[in-house]
Amino acid sequence: MTDKENKNSKDIQWHPAFVVALQALFIDYRDVLEYKLEHPLISGSMSIDIVVIKKRPDAVVKRQIAEIFRRDNIMEYKSPTDSLSVNEFHKSFARAHLYKALDDIKVDDLTLSFVVVSYPRELFRHLRETLGYEVEEKHPGVFWVTGSIIPVQIIDIRKLSDDENLWLRNLNRNLTEKNLLWAHGMKKKHGSRLDMNAWMQAVFAANYKAIKEIFSKEGNSMLTAGMRRTLEEIGLGEVWRQQGELKGRQEGRLEGRQEGKLEAAQ
Repeated sequence: MTDKENKNSKDIQWHPAFVVALQALFIDYRDVLEYKLEHPLISGSMSIDIVVIKKRPDAVVKRQIAEIFRRDNIMEYKSPTDSLSVNEFHKSFARAHLYKALDDIKVDDLTLSFVVVSYPRELFRHLRETLGYEVEEKHPGVFWVTGSIIPVQIIDIRKLSDDENLWLRNLNRNLTEKNLLWAHGMKKKHGSRLDMNAWMQAVFAANYKAIKEIFSKEGNSMLTAGMRRTLEEIGLGEVWRQQGELKGRQEGRLEGRQEGKLEAAQ
């Protein structure tokens, strides 16, 4: 990956996209769940990514990643440019205890979830061998950690099943044509109930080359027209046009310099 691509990757706003993915995944439970985003701890000097709160503790949220849920469910998200290290795990665990103490939450009402885009092999070894915890894969990509005072799960979005988890699975750089069509269909279906722009901006920006290749395929004229409208709606159309114009100007300057050199040689 070039320095420019690395910079562009860091510029992608993954965390707002993750929030949209969660809200989309739980869209049928909007009356049951509420969300605290960037919940501050100790006068705002540190914060928790997101807390998903069950307004009715007895409500059942029928999603694989929600089976562990109690009342207050802390979720920490690691983007494709981050990893979940042993130290990061302990920092998040400490923040969970602070949340319990500062907000006067019963420990029996609390869970902690980590959402990652890479398998945390070193952390799993630490949990098993150093802390003596058990790690069990309850569903593809959903690992439950037992033995600690707070129930913990680690979610590897790359391994999640497709049936209900595409919102999370697509938070990466591996968007396929099938999933691009799915995303476009979801925007048409849920666009009036959910602002998907943050999710689509991050996923489309991370898969710029793949989307361009899909657009260029023969027979994809309807996809191209529909997706171009979507790009315009989320503000990426103008960005892509500017990139194309910049490339054209750069190629024009290069061509001019080459012609100048030819004239000088003649």
